[in-house]
Amino acid sequence: MEGLLLAAALAPLRERLPATHLGWRFADTATLVLPLGPGASGALWLELHPAAPRLTLASDAFGARAGPFTPFQAQLKARATGPLEAIEQAVLDRRCTLRFGASGGFVPSPPVWLEVELTGRHANAVLRDASGRILGVVREVGADVNRHRQLRPGLPYRPPPPYSKLDPRSATPTELAAALEGVPLARAHRYVDGVGRELSGAWARAAGLDPQQPLEGPALELALQALRHLADDPIGVLAAVGAGDSRTDAEPAEARRAAALQGAREAARARLEDRRTLLRSRLRDAERAEAAASDAARLRGEADLLLAHAHALGRGESEVTLPGFDGAPVRLRVAPELDAVGNARARYERARKREARAERARAHRAEAEDELVRLEANLARVDALDENELERLAPPRRPARQRRAAPPGLRVRDPRGFEVVIGRSARENEAVTFGVARSEDVWLHAQGYHGAHVVIRAEGREVPFDTVRFAAELAAGHSQAGQSDNVPVDYALRKDVWRRKGMPPGAVHYARQKTVFVTPRRRSEVA
Repeated sequence: MEGLLLAAALAPLRERLPATHLGWRFADTATLVLPLGPGASGALWLELHPAAPRLTLASDAFGARAGPFTPFQAQLKARATGPLEAIEQAVLDRRCTLRFGASGGFVPSPPVWLEVELTGRHANAVLRDASGRILGVVREVGADVNRHRQLRPGLPYRPPPPYSKLDPRSATPTELAAALEGVPLARAHRYVDGVGRELSGAWARAAGLDPQQPLEGPALELALQALRHLADDPIGVLAAVGAGDSRTDAEPAEARRAAALQGAREAARARLEDRRTLLRSRLRDAERAEAAASDAARLRGEADLLLAHAHALGRGESEVTLPGFDGAPVRLRVAPELDAVGNARARYERARKREARAERARAHRAEAEDELVRLEANLARVDALDENELERLAPPRRPARQRRAAPPGLRVRDPRGFEVVIGRSARENEAVTFGVARSEDVWLHAQGYHGAHVVIRAEGREVPFDTVRFAAELAAGHSQAGQSDNVPVDYALRKDVWRRKGMPPGAVHYARQKTVFVTPRRRSEVA
């Protein structure tokens, strides 16, 4: 989202601050929705999809679900509970800061800041505290992605580096003319703040100029006039030249609402049909359970007959013929490993279970039949319901949680903030050393003992000796020397550790190592 568009979206919102809110909701894993409270009606939408990140103020929160769907969303919902007190935009940058005040209640929450970065494929949101410490982040950024600016919980938040461009709202015509003379409009965004590719195209159409034409003479005058209009009303200019914002201009609000309502109806119909299928299956199961219960009397009669002739039966037979109580012969299949009493007990148990299942089925059958009647009636009127009735009738399903493979090794942070990774097996040692560690990370292992490979994640920083000692104590504690004192632990850079082809998992060679003697301790002993 370009800076001028962001400023235009924030302007009406600032007029409503400070504002209470009704709690966070979430349309999906990358869309954060904040319905505003009385006196500041509407809902703030933060869409962090890399293809088209944006911040908008909508008339309502329709289309958002309760959530949360990600750990960050859960943290946001728990911590950003106070009133929305202020919103700040850094010049015309594509980022802004939302400040939430403290909240009372049984568990008071301190103030928090939400840093929103609407920067294309790098779009992100960072929750931080008053000291600037990162509490949570939508997309973590490690040193392997950006060695100058990491975004991970526990680190201080660092905004993107500053830049120098002219603000089209405050710069004088002389300053703008001097910066843009001879520059094609297609490259004017390099000198004018808040303008990106979309607004550059609208600027060229509003001025009636070829985007590749250098700005000189009359063309420069036309460009400066169009820029003034663009700075005053970027959304209006976009709409006038037919390149409106996809949420606020190109698609009329009513059309968007109708499309969302139709989608909600289709989703509700699908959920109701799934429920109908389940109810019909339960009713079929109930019928089968009741039919099976009708055979319980026969099973008990056979059990009584087996007990009556228990003296004449032994183990090892799979079929017996006994005189019935009415004198007619009765042929029974029996379990050869059981005697007569055991076979009788098994029949009594089967009869009891069948009757119990039938009793449960009868208890729930009437309820299922009534629900099925109501459900059929609701399916018939889905197309006539509004959004509130649809959500009450068939609330949205939470997406199934996808189980992620746990990263290898135990993880712990030392007092200086370095992450220490501890292998727990030969294969995990190999994964920690050759999968997790980078060349400048510090690798440790108890000298002369079988045990864990331990890695200190340097992430571009110099590792102090206190951290090496901390990790060495863990390496000793997670080795065969865990019950000893004064254990030698070797440490070296990961780039000095290697394995030869054919070596078993976890076996390595290393060079240029140093040794430290420590008292072992386990991961469980670290606070």
